[in-house]
Amino acid sequence: MNTTPVWMDCDTGFDDLMALVAIANEPAITLVGVSTVVGNTSLANTTRNTLATVELFGITAPVYAGCASPMAQPPQTIESLLGADGLGTIDRRLPDPVRRTVGPRHGVQALIDCCRLTQRPITIMATGPLTNLAHALALAPDIATTIERVVVMGGSADSGNHTAAAEFNVYADPEAWRQVLRSGVPMEIFGLNLTRQVLITPADEDAIRAVGTPLAHTIADHLAFYLRIRTKDEPSPMPLHDPSVAAYLAHPEWFELKDAHVEVEVAGTVTRGATVCEFRVPRKAAPNAHVAVSAQGRAVVDHIVGRMVQALIAVA
Repeated sequence: MNTTPVWMDCDTGFDDLMALVAIANEPAITLVGVSTVVGNTSLANTTRNTLATVELFGITAPVYAGCASPMAQPPQTIESLLGADGLGTIDRRLPDPVRRTVGPRHGVQALIDCCRLTQRPITIMATGPLTNLAHALALAPDIATTIERVVVMGGSADSGNHTAAAEFNVYADPEAWRQVLRSGVPMEIFGLNLTRQVLITPADEDAIRAVGTPLAHTIADHLAFYLRIRTKDEPSPMPLHDPSVAAYLAHPEWFELKDAHVEVEVAGTVTRGATVCEFRVPRKAAPNAHVAVSAQGRAVVDHIVGRMVQALIAVA
């Protein structure tokens, strides 16, 4: 296999959906598996959304249901923001899957098995809480040597979004994040400080809708909801969080990353889930991650929207 094997771990809402479609259609990448996790919404919903996506877009990678709760707290879902099933829309919605079903193994065990059987080190692309990966590394520490890197959307080198200090994916399971950071597995982190530079706009909704197929209109309706999360009456540009990771795997030249020592706050009363990024390495601390600090935002969005348009045309 001459392509890069990628395992995607996700809590599929709209931006995970775009990231999944993009990464599955990268010529230099083979999507070897997908695991779902509680995060944006319940595990049942994230799994349903993922199965609907792979079915509609003809993505052949197997899907496995992972963890239904974080490591040390109740689920912290955000349906109030993203819609009842985590995949809000202004009108049409993705139909329930009728052909695709989850694999017979738990997502954590499926990830472990994939790592142990791989002939090439695997890249893990994580767009939700890191619960599945933390459990996998705890149960099978030997897989750390088979993981090329973990490329993850989460955290922030400045302010949060779910709270003033914490980005949602980390807040949803800070213990899992801390465990993965301390595992020694190479990590590349794409936080809010980066994704706020990557803005999807109403013009991008128009480009998707212009494909003209029923599925294109459905995807555009979901994007229209996403563009109205902040301002319900009028669409406004929104950070394209999870797809930034997919774009990085295809075009790393569009991004700048810096070495950092990253710690996650798990005990703070008002700072739980905060990612503290120390860039003064190695003087102040040994680096344990590469943190994305800048992006060519328009190039990233054009790439992701282009992949979506191509995929919609391919399945028309």
